Amino acid sequence: MDINFQQYLLDHLTDLQNLIQIPSVYDGDTVSDNAPCGKSIADALDYMATLAHRDGFEVLTYDGHAIAIRLTPQTRTHQNHAILQTAPEDERIDIVSHLDVVEPGLGWSVPPFCGEIKDGRLYGRGSQDMKAPAFLTYLALKLIQRENLPLKRELRIVLGTDEERTMNDMFYYVDKAGMPAFAFTPDGFFPMAIGEKGSLMWRLSGKYEGIIEKMDCGVQCNVVAPIANALLKDGQYTAKLNDLVSEKGIPCTVSEKHGKTYLEVTGKAAHASMPQEGYSATTALLFLLKECGDGLADNLYQCFADFYGQAIGVKTPTGAADYTMNLGIFRIENGSCYGEVDARYPFGMTSKECTAKLASKCSLSLSLDYDSPPTMNDPDDPYVSTLLSVYREKTGDYTDPVISGGVSYSKVFGHCVAFGPAGQEEPLLAHQADESVSLTYAGRVLEIYYEAMKRIAQI
Repeated sequence: MDINFQQYLLDHLTDLQNLIQIPSVYDGDTVSDNAPCGKSIADALDYMATLAHRDGFEVLTYDGHAIAIRLTPQTRTHQNHAILQTAPEDERIDIVSHLDVVEPGLGWSVPPFCGEIKDGRLYGRGSQDMKAPAFLTYLALKLIQRENLPLKRELRIVLGTDEERTMNDMFYYVDKAGMPAFAFTPDGFFPMAIGEKGSLMWRLSGKYEGIIEKMDCGVQCNVVAPIANALLKDGQYTAKLNDLVSEKGIPCTVSEKHGKTYLEVTGKAAHASMPQEGYSATTALLFLLKECGDGLADNLYQCFADFYGQAIGVKTPTGAADYTMNLGIFRIENGSCYGEVDARYPFGMTSKECTAKLASKCSLSLSLDYDSPPTMNDPDDPYVSTLLSVYREKTGDYTDPVISGGVSYSKVFGHCVAFGPAGQEEPLLAHQADESVSLTYAGRVLEIYYEAMKRIAQI
């Protein structure tokens, strides 16, 4: 069957735009038994369940944490004989995505949940990470359903709700549904992220006495801070800071409010796994405050200005992927400090080693609140090699798989790879302002996912 994948995507574009328009950011104020991550994320999950029911799929629900849209082997007739196609439970294949998104942040040229089309690109938070990729896998499943192929394994589109924070949604799903034989997530790079660095989160805390009355930096732990501000206890630093901002070219406004100095720094958001793609407003603000003689700002700047961790004594093992570190959240209020740090560490390092390095340099107390070790898959695994073969056939790109600094649902499933959709021709805009995706590129990705899902279900 000849399929015009670009046209098929355009035929379903309104459904995708409607999904983008749901502001599915975690909201603790609206958490309930049926909405463990808040109402808006529950709305996105319900929306996809409604589409799946409309299109004739069976949908399994997991108490608001996730849904699974199933396509199972069916009874078929061949030469007047009924053939019952069945798949053992351990031969289920899951394609896992998340519908939650990070805070939109600042700097957008369009509303962050608009779902608008401009110059052939779909705009909105989630257009790359990862509502659009999730929707492309759903469309691929629809095409496979339409063809009535004799599948050997059940295919599931699994949609989660809390990937950007804890991944407890997918741990809950696996506890109820069991582990599939294999999974992939469209939450990475082509040709494939065959493994992922370890990921950890530290919380910083402590008492504060210094020149800062209040400080508020960042939007989320795993996002390079796009904004940071501070209110100093008096106005004596205003002139000095204005001169410093001008001399260093720092994107900061300095003003006086009721005799107190107020600073607001504008950064550039980026995914914490790629901090070099962003500009941290937090570390820029810490630099300014240390120049005013604040001891804590000096200490934190020394620790976090270098996102490769060299200042705290980290030495990445030879040949390994880079260690990275991001002070995503930092606040001072009423004499107390609070911070959240995201770090990604390669094979050859341990979270215990990383924690000891930071603790030896940072003047605040720290706790290791999240730790997910590195993962790696076998390149000769038949599922892995099949995905890679499909990508190479469709693109002619024989680039080797990579080890990713990102954290995806692969951490939960183990026998799982991140398979696209980011590619060399498409700018990486996840967690950034004006996140968007080319519809032409998305049509090509749809073809790759359709062929890949079809083949791995028939191995």
